[in-house]
Amino acid sequence: MGSHTRERIMDVALHLFAEKGVAATPITAIEKAAGLSPGSGSFYRHFKDKTELLSAVVDREMVRVKKDPDAQVSHAPADLPPAEALAIQLRADLDFLRELLPMMAILMWERGRAPNLAQRVQETMVERGVDLGIADLLFKAPIAVVKDDPAGAATVMMSAVVGYFLTVEYFGRPPADVTPEQFTRTLARLLIDTGEESQ
Repeated sequence: MGSHTRERIMDVALHLFAEKGVAATPITAIEKAAGLSPGSGSFYRHFKDKTELLSAVVDREMVRVKKDPDAQVSHAPADLPPAEALAIQLRADLDFLRELLPMMAILMWERGRAPNLAQRVQETMVERGVDLGIADLLFKAPIAVVKDDPAGAATVMMSAVVGYFLTVEYFGRPPADVTPEQFTRTLARLLIDTGEESQ
């Protein structure tokens, strides 16, 4: 029963912290949302304070996204041309970012108070990219700029994906009505030599 209550507290805290931030979320609100008697002190049977709860929530979320089987394998069939395979993987990355959205919201609220949170989220994003073989896809037929500066190219790619995702989340629609499929296909074609220029 204790572990179920602890999990329930973490579930509601993830959403409350993402919505209001840790500082603006009273422990009584967490207790109430978790089905505990507000003000009863039930929270303290499971966590010392909100800082410990935040750390537990972050740990659990990072483990969850790392263990997601869909996040450990490429979504693209092996026989696709590199640019098409990269586009499919980039679309999967947009879905992955949606999974991380509550953590990103918490990160925005807590960036000054929990500096290690940003580092942990970023490391998870980078590790996932490596695990998925994005680097392999990117280097199957790279354009000259990618060959010359692989780290710069990977950073541009990640920044473009995160930027597109956040723009859609913030405004509620894709920029210039460019669909995720259009965006990822175009980004992949900018990074991968498709042979089209020489034709």
